[in-house]
Amino acid sequence: MSKKRVSLTLDNVLVDRIDSEAEYRSMNRSQMVEEIIQNYVREQEIDTAAVFCGGEAYNPLKNVDGKPLMCHVFDMLASKGIQRIILLAGSNSENLENHFGKEWRGLRLKYVSDSADKGTATALKEIKDSVGKTFFAINGDVIADIDLRDMLQVHRDENKTASMALTTVQDPTNYGVVNMKGRTIQGFDEKPDPGEEPTRLINAGAYIFEPEIFSQLQEGGLHKTFEELSRKKDLTGYIYGGDWRKVE
Repeated sequence: MSKKRVSLTLDNVLVDRIDSEAEYRSMNRSQMVEEIIQNYVREQEIDTAAVFCGGEAYNPLKNVDGKPLMCHVFDMLASKGIQRIILLAGSNSENLENHFGKEWRGLRLKYVSDSADKGTATALKEIKDSVGKTFFAINGDVIADIDLRDMLQVHRDENKTASMALTTVQDPTNYGVVNMKGRTIQGFDEKPDPGEEPTRLINAGAYIFEPEIFSQLQEGGLHKTFEELSRKKDLTGYIYGGDWRKVE
């Protein structure tokens, strides 16, 4: 991991406490300060979500149950304590911004048009400089009720780069099914033949990421990134039983 030298001005009493703890733990001052900051960041609640809503075939303003699809997504995120939403909207950016503006019911909205139509991983790369701590991401064509706080606890317990929300479906043959050992995702079987499904667990299209994900993103869709993470045993599966619907 690359390092950058920074200068900090701290209260003398605080410096003495840091130095005492560093000496006790056989660390230098810089290492101690770095660990304190890392622990602080990791303990924060998630307040930022990225929404994958690009692509010409996707209509985020489609009427679903009496309101635009994106309103369902916004309502869910707001109910989970999200304060800022980054919309990876590609060619849909203009229509979405004209409809929702920069703020919607207390949510701060940011629109990203670059690369969002070239795949979810490529789009995610565009927000590297905008996100510096653990964040949530969700597909814009999914209506789900995920217990984000519980998912975050599992994510932190497992201490991996990414966590994927999983749900069960009666017929998984049209999806890629997920193979797990404990809470760790071992791999994926793409659209298995009827009767040969190893599980009925599928990717629910909702994720928690650490900022380290940006250095591991492949070009195109996220599936390649998830395959690599699963190979390295660095991807947690979070099974939940809440409502889930994929809007076609």
